[in-house]
Amino acid sequence: MIYKKCISCLFFLLCFCLTNGQEAILCSLQNFKLKIENTIDVPIVTSNNDGTVNLNFPQQYITDIFADYEIYDFNQSFPTGSEELQKYYDIIMNSKDIIEPIITQVPQTTMTIFVEDFSQTEIPLTIPISADLIALLNNNTFIVTKYRTTSDADDCWDCPLYDVPENFNFKVSFNYNTVNDILYMESDEATSCGNSFSIGLKGGNPSGYVDPENMLQLWESYPYTATESNFSEPCHNIEATVFDLLDIACSPYDPAYGNILFTVDSASEKVQFSRSHAFFGEHIVEFSKADLSIDEENLNKMKPYQIPYNPYLLISNSDNQILSVEIINTSGQSVFVTNKFENNSVNISIFEAGLYFIKISNGNDKYKVFKLILN
Repeated sequence: MIYKKCISCLFFLLCFCLTNGQEAILCSLQNFKLKIENTIDVPIVTSNNDGTVNLNFPQQYITDIFADYEIYDFNQSFPTGSEELQKYYDIIMNSKDIIEPIITQVPQTTMTIFVEDFSQTEIPLTIPISADLIALLNNNTFIVTKYRTTSDADDCWDCPLYDVPENFNFKVSFNYNTVNDILYMESDEATSCGNSFSIGLKGGNPSGYVDPENMLQLWESYPYTATESNFSEPCHNIEATVFDLLDIACSPYDPAYGNILFTVDSASEKVQFSRSHAFFGEHIVEFSKADLSIDEENLNKMKPYQIPYNPYLLISNSDNQILSVEIINTSGQSVFVTNKFENNSVNISIFEAGLYFIKISNGNDKYKVFKLILN
């Protein structure tokens, strides 16, 4: 019976996609659910110019907790539901860091947070990231080379993965933050379907797992570029698989759940990620280390930064190179562009404090995106 229902769901989803043309497959922000027991504890929501919102709770200490994070939306989940359902609210934001202070500082009689798939009752919520994975990925660029999605209808669990098409492009850079034990994964350039993203991965949630050392989970995510694509385009299904695996898909056809598993092959400089999905199978994606051109190597050596008491943007290792620089806020809006960047020429003190994305291009259709926090 379950098998027949799954087939029916797949058929419906296929028909829906074929008849509804284009759709966005990348939704990089995270959606958590809050249960607020009493209406007097519901916050007042105010909007900011950068697309974020502030939540002002009756309790100042709760307001202070939420003020440390980027929040993009807050709304009632079931406004016309029963009295019990009306206690639930959806909050769209960028980081799971908020979970622990809510668990440890806010009484459940006031508020409870729910994050799909994972237990929020056991601290810690993460484990350390594997040293082998960090050694392979840190400060390196990888491309998607193989993929596959299995299911209970697939009698070939051990079959080889599919090669991506020859002209398929999905290139990402990894950078490890030792202080916060977080592995950042960012698009080096737009994918074949025109998508770009920036996320942070932490070690897996150990709750309910016997051996979680080879697991990751999405922890931080930032808005960037999501382009609609057609179901019939070769890039569409591949990218949808990758985004679902990474937990940043919009409305996946076979939604994934739980931790992201990984297998490191240091000798061949490959890493394989996999994640279970609702149709009794898993998404599997292989990333291989990219062979970079001289232009790309030069870009990889660059990094935007600022120094105390200097209001101007600086880019390391940028001497004797013609660079285009674009500064983008968290709403995806371009706030500054120049086609001929020079150090100490762009005054970034004029921008509001917060997170920005710095897109650096060397004029050869190669670019890299960096995060920069302005205080």
